[in-house]
Amino acid sequence: MVHPQEVDVIVAGGGPAGCVVAGRMAYADPNLKVMLIEGGMNNRDDPWVYRPGIYVRNMQRDGINDKATFYTDTMESSYMRGRRSIVPCANILGGGSSINFQMYTRASASDWDDFKTEGWSYEDLLPLMKRLENYQKPVNNDTHGYDGPIAISNGGCISALAQDFLRASDAIGIPYSDDIQDCKTANASEIWAKYINRHTGRRSDAATAYVHSVMDVQTNLYLRTNARVNRVIFEGDKAVGVAYVPSRNRAHGGKLIETIVRANKCVVLSSGTLGTPQILERSGVGSSDLLKKLDIKVVSDLPGVGEQYQDHYTTLSVYRVSEESFTLDDFLRGDKEARRELFQEWEVSPEKARLSSNAIDAGFKIRPSEEELKEMGPEFNALWDRYFKDKPDKPVMFGSIVSGAYADHALLPPGKYITMFQYLEYPASRGRIHITSQSPYVEPTFDSGFMNNKADFAPIRWCYKRTREIARRMDAFRGELTSHHPHFHPASPAACRDIDIQTAKKILPDGFTVGIHMGTWHRPGEPFDPSKVHEDIKYTKEDDQAIDDWIADHVETTWHSLGTCAMKPREQGGVVDSRLNVFGTKNLKVCDLSICPDNLGTNTYSSALLVGEKGASLLAEDLGLKIKTPHAAVPHAPVPTGKPGTQLHRR
Repeated sequence: MVHPQEVDVIVAGGGPAGCVVAGRMAYADPNLKVMLIEGGMNNRDDPWVYRPGIYVRNMQRDGINDKATFYTDTMESSYMRGRRSIVPCANILGGGSSINFQMYTRASASDWDDFKTEGWSYEDLLPLMKRLENYQKPVNNDTHGYDGPIAISNGGCISALAQDFLRASDAIGIPYSDDIQDCKTANASEIWAKYINRHTGRRSDAATAYVHSVMDVQTNLYLRTNARVNRVIFEGDKAVGVAYVPSRNRAHGGKLIETIVRANKCVVLSSGTLGTPQILERSGVGSSDLLKKLDIKVVSDLPGVGEQYQDHYTTLSVYRVSEESFTLDDFLRGDKEARRELFQEWEVSPEKARLSSNAIDAGFKIRPSEEELKEMGPEFNALWDRYFKDKPDKPVMFGSIVSGAYADHALLPPGKYITMFQYLEYPASRGRIHITSQSPYVEPTFDSGFMNNKADFAPIRWCYKRTREIARRMDAFRGELTSHHPHFHPASPAACRDIDIQTAKKILPDGFTVGIHMGTWHRPGEPFDPSKVHEDIKYTKEDDQAIDDWIADHVETTWHSLGTCAMKPREQGGVVDSRLNVFGTKNLKVCDLSICPDNLGTNTYSSALLVGEKGASLLAEDLGLKIKTPHAAVPHAPVPTGKPGTQLHRR
C-alpha cells in the first residue's frame, strides 16, 4: 500500500480503541482518508493470534516474542519488599485484543457514573455497549447486543473443572448466575464468557473486526505498522499531523529518522495508558517544568499528563487436581502427543476444539460480608465506606479458575493442576510515567505504584482465602502446590500441604478421594470425617502476615492500565474534556483508557472498545458524519475457512 503524506484523520495507536475509531470513521465516509499508525506488527492471519488456546505464548518474555513491550519500575519498591514490577504492553495491531486472555467482563454501571462527566454515564453508554457486541450466549436481560462486530461466547468447550468450581463456589455462599456481566451483579459466579466466535472458534480481536473488515471493502483506510508515533506536529496550538519513526531504533548518529504525515481534520492519540502520555510530552503537552528541563517547547501546560497511573492486581495460587481431570498441563509442558492431539482437533473442528477456549471457564465477582469486613483492617474499611458501601454493583474482587498451572512447567513436578486467580479490581494505589528524553527510544521513568496504599492488601488476602476454600471443596482437589502459596509456619493449621502424583491417583475404599481436609492427611485406612471438609481454615495474625508477604512478593499486573490522561477539569489535573479534546490544543483528541479519571472493575478490553465507540461517535459529530451500523465486520462477512485464497489469507 502506498501511504499518502496527507490524510484527514490520523489515529496514533492500533489498540482496541484506535481500531474502533479508525474503522468506524473510514466506514462512515469512503471519501474520508484515515491513517492508522501502529508500533507493532500486523496481526492479520497470524495463527498465534487467532487460535485462542495458545495465548500463553504471547505472554512470554523470551527474546523471540515481540508482541509485547515490557515496562519495568525504574526504582525498587519498598511496598513489594524490594521488587520491581513489570507491566507488559501489547505491541501488535489490535493491541491487547490480539494477545490477551480473552476474558469477557464489563464494568459496573456506577463505574461510568463515577466519571461525573456529561455524556459518559452508564445510561449514556449502554447503547454503545450493545452496538459493539455480537453476543452469542443465552441470557435473560436486555443489556447485550447481537448485531455488532465483536463476538462473545463460551468458546469451543467448557471443562468439567469449571462446573466443579461453580458447585464449590455455591457451597461457600457465592451463588450461580447466568450473567454477572449485566453491569449490576457484584456477588455471584458464572460460566466465564470469552472473546471467541463460536461459529469459527477464532479469537475476536479489534483489528479483525474493525480494521481488516473495512480494508477488505474500501480503500480509504491506510494502515502503517511497525511505526512508532514520536510526536504530534503543531502549528501554534493546532495539531496538523504526526512524526513517526521505525519501531526499532535505527537512529544514525543520534538523529531520528522521522516521517511526517499531515492531518487536515484531526489527530487522535490512542497509544494506551503508557504510550499516549509519552507522545503528549514529546509534543510539548504536559508539565511545563518537565518539558523545559528536556528542552521541549511547551504547547499546553498540563501537569496531569502521566500522573495517576492505575491498574488491576492479581495473585495466583496453584492446586493439584485428580489425574482424570482434563487440564492443559501436558500441552503447556510440551508433551508432543498432547500438542499433536489438540492441534489436530483444531484443524478438524475449530468451533468445538479445546484450543477454541482459554481454559478459563468459570469465575466470580464478590463483595465482603459485614463479618468479613471486621477482619479486613481500618485502611480497607475506610475505603469501603468511601467507595463501595453505597454502590452495591461494585465487586471488590474477581476470581477465576484456569484448567492448568499458569507457571513455568519446567520447574513443576508432574501432575494435573488448576490455577486460582485473585483480581483486585479497584486498587487505591497510584503510579506515574514520564519521559526522560526527546527520543522515543529512551526508556521513561515509570513507577507502577503497586501496593503503595495499604488498603490494597486486605481484599487480596481475603480473596486468597475464599479461592482456597473453593479449591478444597472441589471434587477434583488433590492438595496444594506449596511453592505457589504463602509460606505459613509448618505448625499452623493454615499450612499448605502437597501430595505426590501417585497418592493423587488413589481412591479411598469408602468412595472418598484422597485429599487434604482441615490440614489433616487422609490416606487409605485412616478415619475420615466428611463433615469437616466444610469447615473453613482458621488463620492467625501470623498467617495473615504470611499472606501479605506473599502478596508483596508475587502480586502482578493484569495488563489493565488506566488513567494517565484523565478526563476531568483541567484545574483538577485533567488532560481531556468530555469530548476527548486535549486542553489547550485544537484538533487533538485522546481516545484510549488513559482518559479514565477513576478505575473500572473489569477486564479492560470491553472498556477500551467502548471508549473507542464513544470517541468515534464524538469525532463523527465534529465532522458532520454518522456512524454506520452494522459495521462491515466478521459476523456479517462470509464465515472464514482459513484456507488459502480466502479473505483471511489475502495480505
